[in-house]
Amino acid sequence: MSGFVDQQMVRLRDPSQLASLVDPPADVNHDGLRTLLGAMYTMEFATIRGVSDVHVRQTEFQRPVFPPRRTTGTWFQTAPPYVRTDLALERHDPLSPVWVDIAAEIDLVLLLEIDPGGMESLVTREITDVTSLDDFRSRFRFLDLDAFMQEHGITTVEELRAAFQYLLVEIQLRVPGVFDPNDPANRHRYELRLAILIREVIDVASALREAKLARTAMERSTVMKDPDGAEVRTPYAPVLLLPAAAVPGAPLTQGALESFFAVEGIRALFV
Repeated sequence: MSGFVDQQMVRLRDPSQLASLVDPPADVNHDGLRTLLGAMYTMEFATIRGVSDVHVRQTEFQRPVFPPRRTTGTWFQTAPPYVRTDLALERHDPLSPVWVDIAAEIDLVLLLEIDPGGMESLVTREITDVTSLDDFRSRFRFLDLDAFMQEHGITTVEELRAAFQYLLVEIQLRVPGVFDPNDPANRHRYELRLAILIREVIDVASALREAKLARTAMERSTVMKDPDGAEVRTPYAPVLLLPAAAVPGAPLTQGALESFFAVEGIRALFV
């Protein structure tokens, strides 16, 4: 084990040090935490309006994760009665774990503006008074009329009217109410789980492989329930902890490395 890894594990045993690493006091907008939440959750219908009450609840150092190994096959019996059986065997190798340097569970409260969805109205009307092809296009703006007519062998508006019954459905979505940041109902308790890999040497390809392997292994061994306003994308957001002094320089600058790993859903932190 390298000196850098040892030092960081001992330092981050202090919950306050770990909290400051993932949510630095200078980051008043909590951009780092938002990035980690985005790696762990999909929030299609919710907007984060605030972050508070960040608390490191639990850490485990050097957690072994055992990725399942799956074997599939087919068993045939060729003599009467003829039988075919599909087999799937899943096992874990206790001697080949993926090691996560720090598995951290962090509690926090999110101020969320959630769009509850829903319809205000739904109206269905039969369209029978089409006067021209342009008139039809103006009513069904989402439809490629030329392709539709070619597909069905239609050449005139008269044939178009006679070919099918046309229904136009208009859906009016419900407009959300005015967001109240002081409403306790908009405060939601969330859990942020991190799989932190500490590396002393910056090897981009190796670090990317190891982070993805750890993420995949933990996805296959951990089940999480979706919280309010979000869907779980992965049960643990992968984080790479790297020494700033080891950054090679252009073109592998710290900013370039952060951007590269971010595209892959991995947060790179430099200390």
